[in-house]
Amino acid sequence: MATFTITEFQGIVNACFDGTTAEEIKDSTLHTEFTDLGFDSLTVYEIVTRIQDDYAVTVPDEQLDELTTPAALIQYVQGQLTAV
Repeated sequence: MATFTITEFQGIVNACFDGTTAEEIKDSTLHTEFTDLGFDSLTVYEIVTRIQDDYAVTVPDEQLDELTTPAALIQYVQGQLTAV
């Protein structure tokens, strides 16, 4: 069974920023809103698209609106992976 943790999430974020500086996601920023981390909606959408491609999970658009922090998104994806 695949897992999706802060480490995997940070890898996806780094890939989305293609080597440029991205906000490092740490335990202290897990519950910070994406907008407060400097991620606009397009960046969050790109992150979610990569997660869906790499982990074969689905994050419906209406669900994405509720996943406003890295912790919420990580928990949702891990829940989807566990359900499979």
